[in-house]
Amino acid sequence: MNNSQFSILNSQLNYEALSALDRLCIGGDGWSAEDFRSEAEKDGGIVLAAYRGESLAGLIAGFTAADTGEILTVATAPEYRRQGVGKMLMEAFLEAIPEGVETIALEVRQSNAAAVALYKSFGFERVGVRKRFYRDPVEDADVMVLDRTKT
Repeated sequence: MNNSQFSILNSQLNYEALSALDRLCIGGDGWSAEDFRSEAEKDGGIVLAAYRGESLAGLIAGFTAADTGEILTVATAPEYRRQGVGKMLMEAFLEAIPEGVETIALEVRQSNAAAVALYKSFGFERVGVRKRFYRDPVEDADVMVLDRTKT
C-alpha cells in the first residue's frame, strides 16, 4: 500500500477515538481520552494520529523535557498493520522532537516482535527490562533508548 494514502495530524484530534484505538491494541493499560488530551496540551507533549480518509489508522504519544524524550504509547489499527503506519508515525514523532534532545526512551512488550523490529530500525537499542510492566496481560517490557548523539 502506498503511504501517501495516510495523513498525519497533530491538531483537532478526537481524543475519544484515540483512547478507543489505544485500548483496542494495548488492552487495559490503554490510555483514556483525558490522558491523550493532557499529553497533547502539556509543554513538550507530542500526540500524532495517522488517518486514511476519515478512518483512524494509528497513533503515537510522548513528550520531551530538557535533553530527553519518551514515547509513551503507539498503536496501529489491526486493519492497517503492515502498511507502514507505525513507520510513518515514528518518522513524524522524531521530526517533531526539538533540536537538543539527545535521548528518547520507550518500553515495549517483550512479545511484540514487530514493534521491537520497528524501533530497532530507527536505532533504538535495548538497555534493560521492567519486570511485570504491563498488567493486561502481565508481561515484562524491554526498555529501549535512541541515542541521537550517535547519529
